[in-house]
Amino acid sequence: MTYLPSRILAKKVASLAVLAALAISSNYVLLSLPNVKLMDVIIFASSMAMGLKFGAVLAVLIWIVYGTLNPYGFNLPTLIIVMFSEMVYVLFSKIPMTLGFRAAKASLHDSLILASIGLFSTLIYDLATNAFVGYLFYGSVIMGLITMNFPIPMGILHELSNAVLFPIAAPVIYRALKN
Repeated sequence: MTYLPSRILAKKVASLAVLAALAISSNYVLLSLPNVKLMDVIIFASSMAMGLKFGAVLAVLIWIVYGTLNPYGFNLPTLIIVMFSEMVYVLFSKIPMTLGFRAAKASLHDSLILASIGLFSTLIYDLATNAFVGYLFYGSVIMGLITMNFPIPMGILHELSNAVLFPIAAPVIYRALKN
């Protein structure tokens, strides 16, 4: 087991606290915009800059607080499902670097990569969470998937908003954490 010098550890813990507070508070601020959240891009960009372990801890920390103090109510099985599903953004954070992402300079190439990742990772997140929640509450994966976009297109709103937010916010968060 490797130990981090106390100064580096303190910076990582402080970064976790600030990023978690930013994600949680932005979730509450954006409540009037259904399924539009900065949380996903914060976790994604933080994982890109700080590593998978950091991103996973951040995702769990955010969901423990937001999932427990959720304005829509608390449900432990749902909390566990969304906590694990949020790891999609952590895992997808490794893709941009392999595709030539350059955070120092914004380009159409990078924006398209990030928009695509935002769209597809959110689609996977939405399919997974709705399938599990559908099975849990309706006894049917299909019913969970059907209710994802009916009567309100919640899944589509989530996917499109992340396709827009990822290319805008991910480079800014990434650069801030790398500096």
